Amino acid sequence: MRAFVTLCSVLLTFAIPLSIQLDEADPYSINFVHSALSLHSQGIYFSVVEKNIPRRGDQISIALLKIFTDDELSNPRTVRTFLPLIRQSFSQPEAISKGIDKKPRVALFLLDYLQRNISDAQTQRDIQETIKFVQEKAALN
Repeated sequence: MRAFVTLCSVLLTFAIPLSIQLDEADPYSINFVHSALSLHSQGIYFSVVEKNIPRRGDQISIALLKIFTDDELSNPRTVRTFLPLIRQSFSQPEAISKGIDKKPRVALFLLDYLQRNISDAQTQRDIQETIKFVQEKAALN
């Protein structure tokens, strides 16, 4: 099992930079975000992924809306898996590559949607903290 995980890690190390280079084929970073979510859910963190999340800004939220269904966006467990990604995407506003992605319009839209559709108290608090964090970081620009 350990050899399998190591092999997968090595393969992903080469696959992720390739997907990053193909931004033109994936303008919303869907493949990148899907890979990041998959890795994070397994507790795997690659520097190439971690360095590129803060460069995406609002692209992350666009990709999340394209990846998840309405039912998945109403599931507190699913939401808790990607909230850190939204926070991380705005953690370094000066690093966001595209000017249009520096404004968290889609992120705040998504977070507002989540806030209205999630009833779990802890997830509600996490969403509220993420909204506050994103708004504070966006105000720095």
